[in-house]
Amino acid sequence: MTFRRAALILACLLAGPALAQAPRPSGTSAGPSARQQPAAAAGKQPTAKGTAAPNRPAATATRGAVPPRSASASRPAAPRGGTAASRTRPPGAAASRPGLAAPRPPVRPTPAAVPAAPVVIPAPEAAAVPQGAAPLLPAAAAALSAVPVARRGAPVLAGPFLPAPEPSGPTASCEPPGAPVRNLESTGFYADPAFSRPDPLRMRADAEAGRPLVEWLTLVQRAVARHRAGEAGAADCALAALDQWAKGGALLGAFNLQGGYHRKWALAGAALSFLAIREAPGLDPVALGRTARWLGEVAEAVRPHYERNSTAIISDVRNNHAAWAGLAVAAAGIAGGNRVQLDWGVARLRAQLAQVDERGVLPQEAKRGAMALHYHLFALDAVAALERLAAANGIALTGGERSAYARLRDLCLAAARDPARMEAIAGVPQSDPWLGERAPLATADGLEIASIATPTPELDEALASFRPYAARWLGGAITGWWKG
Repeated sequence: MTFRRAALILACLLAGPALAQAPRPSGTSAGPSARQQPAAAAGKQPTAKGTAAPNRPAATATRGAVPPRSASASRPAAPRGGTAASRTRPPGAAASRPGLAAPRPPVRPTPAAVPAAPVVIPAPEAAAVPQGAAPLLPAAAAALSAVPVARRGAPVLAGPFLPAPEPSGPTASCEPPGAPVRNLESTGFYADPAFSRPDPLRMRADAEAGRPLVEWLTLVQRAVARHRAGEAGAADCALAALDQWAKGGALLGAFNLQGGYHRKWALAGAALSFLAIREAPGLDPVALGRTARWLGEVAEAVRPHYERNSTAIISDVRNNHAAWAGLAVAAAGIAGGNRVQLDWGVARLRAQLAQVDERGVLPQEAKRGAMALHYHLFALDAVAALERLAAANGIALTGGERSAYARLRDLCLAAARDPARMEAIAGVPQSDPWLGERAPLATADGLEIASIATPTPELDEALASFRPYAARWLGGAITGWWKG
């Protein structure tokens, strides 16, 4: 036992100087020599037969007599675990290097290079955690969730809504949303070239095709309304419903022409609903980021149809459809911090205003016969909302555009109060199958947004009895929530 202890002590004394020279493990603060030897990881590794030292020839075993030792002409001893020849020498011994006359000073033996471990760079605390990855620390997640998604690695783009009150009370329970709708085909319902006589059977079929989108948006906006009422957890419910469709790749599959119209309107309502809740405290940052990215992807799917050339007398590249596409893409751009998408939407706003004539008429909508008033009001919904998105982000209309906007607003107000004004323009009495027994001002959502932006006594008097206004494709509640 005494002999074994002595041998162990001797081995430690001999190994001490060599271990003192060992390179630091990768991932710590290493000196220059450690950084200058990348071959340690990629070169040959120690084996039972020998070691290939990085950046130098491997020691080889020489058959025959061992060269005489020399104190003046020596070479470094091979690392421990090297060749058979190197292992036969006592520690510290040196051998003459064949073919070299110039002496080299003795060098203390060094161990074999340790393969470099991969350097792990910790992700910033503000980065979103991919699905399946380890969760953020609670403090980091809390700090991240308090920052709007557009501020994390993307330009800050402002939404059009006033802030909701601080949530309080017991946490809300969430309604389960319907399954994500990835594909949608439907059929147009107009029976004439002027798109002025809707067929009731086709209208019902189209409404049934779009029903899943309507039900999902209605559920989301019920949660948004509860959030705005100060209910704790309601914003989480709205985000969860949006995020479920984002995870399911909703609205990104096959859409025909009429189905594409439904997708565009659903995108407008979903993106505006997202902007209404995205700054609520405690929201899941991963769900926020995923939903914002998905809205941007749907926006990119919407754009191409409205970028094509069209010479049709009534064209969805120029009429209210183009304005609604602009609103949908701009709102999605704000959600994801995508200025290109916001600018694309604002370009559609400017194109609409450029068409307004001296009477305040949109020529594309005036051609719609009995539906001219309906579509003037419908176009104004998107135009007024787009103007608010632009203003919230410092994009001002020109003097001519402001004048055109005012003319359009004033015509819509006058014709909604007295449809005979539009009858004189379109040449036929006005009708609207969606109104039923209601007055045209009952659905004048764009006039309400315009009155928030530029209040006038006339507008306030005309709209007062129809408030509060709300519209699914404008994000839900309008009265009291859009910024002036």
